[in-house]
Amino acid sequence: MSLKRSLFSVLLSSLALVGCGSGAEGQPDDFHDGRDPIVFPEGTSLAADGGVDGGNPYEVRGSRVMHYRLDIGDFTQPVDPYSPELRAFTLSDGGTRPLTVQTSPDGTFRVTDAPAGQYYLQLGTFYVVSDSRTMDLDRYDLGRRDRVSAPSIPVTLSASNLTPQPYEDYPSFEAISSNLGSAASLYANAPVAAGVTSVDKLPMGHYSMTTTEPQLVDVSRGDRLYVNQSTTRDAGAFSYTTIDRFFTPGPLTMSPTVSTDLSGAFQLAPQYTARFEWWRSRFEAYQVQVHPQSRPNVQWLSISPTPWTSGSWYGYSGDLMFASLSGITDLVANVTYGNPYPFSWGAVTAITHRFQVTATLLPGTTTGGLYGILSDTRPLSAATAGPIAPRVTPPWDLAVDGRGAQQALTLGSLTPRITWKAPLVGTPSAYQVRISRLAVSGTRTTPYNVATLHTTSTSVDVPPGILQVGQKYAIIVYAYLTPSASHATRPYVLESLVDIASASTVSSILSAPAALAPEALVEPEPSFELELELEPGIKSSRRYRMRE
Repeated sequence: MSLKRSLFSVLLSSLALVGCGSGAEGQPDDFHDGRDPIVFPEGTSLAADGGVDGGNPYEVRGSRVMHYRLDIGDFTQPVDPYSPELRAFTLSDGGTRPLTVQTSPDGTFRVTDAPAGQYYLQLGTFYVVSDSRTMDLDRYDLGRRDRVSAPSIPVTLSASNLTPQPYEDYPSFEAISSNLGSAASLYANAPVAAGVTSVDKLPMGHYSMTTTEPQLVDVSRGDRLYVNQSTTRDAGAFSYTTIDRFFTPGPLTMSPTVSTDLSGAFQLAPQYTARFEWWRSRFEAYQVQVHPQSRPNVQWLSISPTPWTSGSWYGYSGDLMFASLSGITDLVANVTYGNPYPFSWGAVTAITHRFQVTATLLPGTTTGGLYGILSDTRPLSAATAGPIAPRVTPPWDLAVDGRGAQQALTLGSLTPRITWKAPLVGTPSAYQVRISRLAVSGTRTTPYNVATLHTTSTSVDVPPGILQVGQKYAIIVYAYLTPSASHATRPYVLESLVDIASASTVSSILSAPAALAPEALVEPEPSFELELELEPGIKSSRRYRMRE
């Protein structure tokens, strides 16, 4: 449990989730009927009177809409104007040339003076590099948008029919609310004696796995809570945790100042069995392509619920089962897991092979740095239908300005060109290039995300203002395979998919030039965020995908 707990606690995804205002009674204003976003015909634009004019034939049109999933349905809302400003530019003469972005109250936007070729769209530290004339920047989130959080929430547990423990322990539980979009861990603050099957107002710590602070359940907003107790089981080659028992407390509203008692009787969750044929050796065979100096770190296998549908996955709601293991032996395993949720919910399987890249450790440090991954997420029915093997493998021959980037380099400029070759297996729908600044924190190399560039090409030019004089950096290039969606023109669609494979390659340490002419430093240093230890596309913890 401690590894799983650290898995969730160290990450806070990146690209902070855009918040939106509230409609009547805190609900979104417009019900989403499932239709595709607005797409304008090629070569046309909207005139002031709502008709069509000739305009710029290369004009870029798109949408920025938030899609929310509540227990009563899916809703949409144009992105909050206080979210990161949408900028557009092209590269010209070693600098940037701004383009005109016009936004509309309905969430659509236009880049009216876009060039015939490539352009950049920027949202904070996230950049889309494309020549497409349409772009869907919609986001996806589980839970209502008027959520209220607090630094701490006092909670006690009064429950019967607990699974008895063979020794005195501090039991833990999960509290799940799909309407709130919340998954929280509850940890006993006092020991429970061996053999005990009931507790009365046991004080609990409340830790959110989906937000920086825990969220308050509010019955007036339709929130319902599941309290789950897990157990450890043996699959032969490995052990795993799974939901064993659960209860649903009566209607309640949490307070940040008055303790809330979660009361109920645990009952056995409905039990199911899944059989996996996991070709681990094929994933591990690509370790050298991740980086020649990488080493196996950990593998994860999970089954997670998809609230209210089997066709999309808007947010993390805990795991039905979870295992952490290592090795290269192919596995055929049967796991029995509990699922307390309604039949209308679906389930997905996610596997991840993670590799630590020691070549990203700064001198004097022994931990941290960057990791490369191969991961695969698919509906549970597909995952149990046949062998799980890599559908996409890492990009390779990573280079910066023509020089191999999997060796330590000093860059020749602050605006280099990054190139790579397409994977040997799979045809990616898009790539993402993450640039991380490396810093020393004690004996740890701490990476900070300074930019993520989304592209369909096998090269990208780094815009001015991202790399800074004298700093140390490393690059990760991710290849994404999304069979059911166009990731090329929908960069945030990863937030809703149940079918996705990804693989990454990692550079060594790249040193920015020690000095440049003053006139070259024309852009301010961008804001940066603490790097995640899990990379985008790893779906065992849904809150962390794509939010960088």
